[in-house]
Amino acid sequence: MTKYSTTHTFFLGFTLWLSTVAYSQPESYQQLEQKVYLLNNQLKYNESQALLLPILQDDKFSADEKYQASLLLSYTYKRVYDYQSALKLLKTAQKFAEQTPNKALYIANIQSEEAFILFDTHDYQKADRLMATLEKSGFKYVNLENKSKLIMQQGYLLFAKKQYKQAEETYDRAIGWMQASAPCHLPMIYVKKMQLYNAMNRADLLADALKKSSFYADSCKIIKYHLYAYEELREIYKAKNDLPNLVQTQKKLDSLNVIFAREQNISSLHNQKESIVSDYANQKLQNEKTSKDYLAILLAGLALIALALLSWLVTSRRKQRRLEAEFLRMKLELETYLARNRTAVLNRNSLERGDLNVLSERQQEVLEYMAMGMPNKAIADKLCISENTVKYHIKNIYLLLDIKDRKEFLVSVKK
Repeated sequence: MTKYSTTHTFFLGFTLWLSTVAYSQPESYQQLEQKVYLLNNQLKYNESQALLLPILQDDKFSADEKYQASLLLSYTYKRVYDYQSALKLLKTAQKFAEQTPNKALYIANIQSEEAFILFDTHDYQKADRLMATLEKSGFKYVNLENKSKLIMQQGYLLFAKKQYKQAEETYDRAIGWMQASAPCHLPMIYVKKMQLYNAMNRADLLADALKKSSFYADSCKIIKYHLYAYEELREIYKAKNDLPNLVQTQKKLDSLNVIFAREQNISSLHNQKESIVSDYANQKLQNEKTSKDYLAILLAGLALIALALLSWLVTSRRKQRRLEAEFLRMKLELETYLARNRTAVLNRNSLERGDLNVLSERQQEVLEYMAMGMPNKAIADKLCISENTVKYHIKNIYLLLDIKDRKEFLVSVKK
């Protein structure tokens, strides 16, 4: 395993944990945007992605949160000049935006960002169409920062038509709005002014624009804007065949590129993205498997409970039927006894005389077991009746045979 992959694996696990902790409490879009902005300024693109990508993978987040994460992640890829991935993420953001109540606002933001990327990739025709759509609505839903960027692009189109005076005025208007909303992004406008002043042969104004661009890039610690400015300056010197300045500018660019490491950053982001997506997919499959296992155990447990309940119900019903039958038999015996013996009273020696025909069949069975010396519970088990029923029969036996208690009964039996 390479040093990169080992470090990457550790970092991935840590950042996944960190992102989970970070989202244990709701976080506003502004707070999240600020975190991503600072991480990107520090060239910590992997940390930025590790903060955002889990939101897109986890179903617990809302469509609003997924839209915001997609949009911010597109900013991260745009920072490393991976415009293709940035555009894909804007499409993802639009999918989530359409599921929210803020659809119109979110789509206006997405269209603005898409216009910026198309402009950066020199697809001016498509960028102009998007800007025209937004301008037709009076830039409704477009915030001041994005409005200044769109105005800057209009200024560049005027510059391309060599309408330099109008282009400068438009750039200055964009600078005013950007100064009021997001001054850290002023370098992008000043670089455009560098192009303009070069075309106007105003070296003094060009140098001043470069100075202002460098000031804001340094103040906000955005190395991308230094690269942007010096890449433009290189093209200017190349067109003029100014070799001394071209060499110096190229050296500056080389040192900036070492720090920025554009290709390495893009590769690292994509590798990390694949790992995070794969980890979440595997975790989702594991969760689904665990859920199915728990469901199977639950169903098996419920089935056993149902069988136990059914068995108990069947047993209880059988017992109830036996008790009902026994009650009817006792009732019949009592009625028979009352009919035969309303006025007759048997004497104490009835048992000695063998006068047992007054007893019912069940009472004779009970009597037989009593004579064996069996306790009430044993008699109940033998006859499959309740102990209370046995006591009832014994009470009637004592009454019919004129016996006071079991002791007297046992004495009579011995005789």
